[in-house]
Amino acid sequence: MKYFSVIRLAVVGAALMGSALPLGAQGFRSFFETLDWSIRGSMLFFPEDNGNASAPMPILPSLGGGVSYSLNDLLALELSLDLYGNTYDYDYGLERVVPANDEFRTSFVIGMLWGLQPVFRFRPRGDAFTIRAYGGLGFDTRIVFRAYGIKDNEEHTNSSGPTGYTIGEASKEITRYFWGGGRWIFPFIGGGMDFDVLDGVLLGFDIRAWFPLWRIWTREGLPPIEGFRFGLGFRVSFG
Repeated sequence: MKYFSVIRLAVVGAALMGSALPLGAQGFRSFFETLDWSIRGSMLFFPEDNGNASAPMPILPSLGGGVSYSLNDLLALELSLDLYGNTYDYDYGLERVVPANDEFRTSFVIGMLWGLQPVFRFRPRGDAFTIRAYGGLGFDTRIVFRAYGIKDNEEHTNSSGPTGYTIGEASKEITRYFWGGGRWIFPFIGGGMDFDVLDGVLLGFDIRAWFPLWRIWTREGLPPIEGFRFGLGFRVSFG
């Protein structure tokens, strides 16, 4: 499957980054001591406008974190990850995946939302607080499972009744849709603030927005808001 190719690329990339690290245990430890780490809890909003064909807009709790490397006092490079999960269905009339209530669920999807971004940091009042502004390239590596409590050979239905397909066939369409056409590419922008609460510990918040770049080339007849994402979260940073 295509997501295995993405995972292989991530492994190769990690190996290449590892080869660039200083050799030896002392150098390896020194490098990691220069990194700043963070953990984050967020609420992710996935707007949709599919009428009765889907569930209301998913509002999903998410756990995540990040690691950043400071280039100088102003600029850092950050790698982030946010995890979420939701139930989905494939609508054969719309020919796309839609969020699903339990009665019409086909698949449960675990999303691993990666981000790679430069972070600009401003400290207008010294170390009292830090303002962050960032933007970069995001990848949603979604893993599709059959939804709980149903079987592949069961008849697939939606709000209009039976579709003539099975649950297993609809689940395969969900995987095909999410991993086809580059629908896992989500550039994003964000901003936040951090406050120094303890020595080496910062408490802050983030506001983020992701953009469905893939709509440019897939040319689907989607509602204007479809594919966009928004996030609001709090984070704790260590460094």
